[in-house]
Amino acid sequence: MADETGFWAVYTSIPNAGNILVSRLDPRSLDILQSWDTGFPKRSAGETFMICGTLYVTNSHLAGAKVHFAYHTNSSSYEYTDIPFHNQYSHISMMDYNPRERALYTWNNGHQVIYNVTLFHVIQSDG
Repeated sequence: MADETGFWAVYTSIPNAGNILVSRLDPRSLDILQSWDTGFPKRSAGETFMICGTLYVTNSHLAGAKVHFAYHTNSSSYEYTDIPFHNQYSHISMMDYNPRERALYTWNNGHQVIYNVTLFHVIQSDG
């Protein structure tokens, strides 16, 4: 996967008990530059995509799916989310983010579906 901040591999491994791992790759050599164990089990995931260094995980590839987990590589932290994901054709078999077009592309039961992504910058203040 590629996003605004890098080139990524998202995978699982037996030594990590089937949890989803994220690795930032060197785009020329494909060497692993850094890896994170998200602690999230692949068996509980539907589809995944990266935006701005954050891994987003849906809870299903079927209708009624939600983006329900986000892992932030910049802080090595995670959060559970509850973002509805409209799945109009019932079965997503592929999902990928295009940072140039700021769009999420899906292959959904024989249809290519494009979701425009609006990014917000959250400003936190002390007090």
